[in-house]
Amino acid sequence: MNSFINKIGKWVKNSAFGIIVTSIALVIVVCVGIIVNQSRVQPVTKPTDSVQIEKPSTPSETPSSSESLAPTIEKVQMPFTVNATIARYFFDSSDSIEIKSQALVSYDNKFVPSLGVVYTYDNSSFDVVSSFTGTVVEKINDSLYGLTVVVENEDGLRAHYCGLSDVEVYVEQKVSQGQTLGKSGESIINASLGNHLQFSLEIDGQYLNPLKTYDKSVNDLV
Repeated sequence: MNSFINKIGKWVKNSAFGIIVTSIALVIVVCVGIIVNQSRVQPVTKPTDSVQIEKPSTPSETPSSSESLAPTIEKVQMPFTVNATIARYFFDSSDSIEIKSQALVSYDNKFVPSLGVVYTYDNSSFDVVSSFTGTVVEKINDSLYGLTVVVENEDGLRAHYCGLSDVEVYVEQKVSQGQTLGKSGESIINASLGNHLQFSLEIDGQYLNPLKTYDKSVNDLV
């Protein structure tokens, strides 16, 4: 009887050990299988936020080379910014008799044609500005026309600003269109007109009628 009981005890003991070993072996096999299966799965790459899609440029966003290199067309402007009035006209043979009669200057007991347009502003001084871009080529105090500044552009068009009381530029200075050159003043040739500016335009020794050049391309005049 005791031997039978001892056999049963050994069997139970051996069975329990076998179950434990078997369980451990199964766990190891399962873990290895999971690892192998995971290694076979290809990872999916998720696009990052740093990837940006560039918007294609449109013609309006990218100007053509011809537009970017196109030169700016400059037009002749009046040599002042105030509401000045004409006190004496330029003598133009194509004008009416009435206009030409107001374009004659009485000097030394004779009448001479005016070579420019004379502007006044209620007998008050006003700023004189450059009618176009150029270089100051002369700054003189003429015995008849008073303090005078001459600006010439690259094509030889010259603007004479005569009868100034003050000058803010110097010879060989580059000036831009609309830049202040000085202030209006007086002169002997136009003494009867009080404070004024005489504005003349000249190309190759020939004087132009300023009234027919305003808002016209500087290039067209030369």
